[in-house]
Amino acid sequence: MLAKILGNPQGRLTKKVQDTLLAKGITSEIINPDVLKPTEGWRTNGAVDYRADYETHNQMLPLIYIDGVCYDFKQVMEKYGDSGVIWKVIIPSPSVCSKVIAVAIKDDIIQEVLFSGGCDGNSKCIDQLLYGTSVKMAKHLLGDIVWRQTYELRT
Repeated sequence: MLAKILGNPQGRLTKKVQDTLLAKGITSEIINPDVLKPTEGWRTNGAVDYRADYETHNQMLPLIYIDGVCYDFKQVMEKYGDSGVIWKVIIPSPSVCSKVIAVAIKDDIIQEVLFSGGCDGNSKCIDQLLYGTSVKMAKHLLGDIVWRQTYELRT
């Protein structure tokens, strides 16, 4: 089976999806959205209209196509990722550099924090600092920095 991933080839979210699918025996091909021409409606594969799916999924990249079905990051991770891990996908306010923050939680403990966009060094640092922390403690530590003007992606 071949999955098509519409996302940034260097992005941590795209890489996480690719690694998760590969662990389940699903190979993938990455399509960089920057090379798709908006004038074509991003329709590059007969039955798939990438632009419509992009807008439907609240501009949340990466988008993953498996057997003709379009999934967003959270859906793929919960379907193909480690069991018991819940993914919270947060789209911060426009004043935050990152476009998307994905947090893996298992038994109320943060397992991983991934950022799309923003400073790579800062995002790696935050991931390391929050690893193994309870959600309650993370909210206490971060206060209004990240958790205030955010909302969870609607799927």
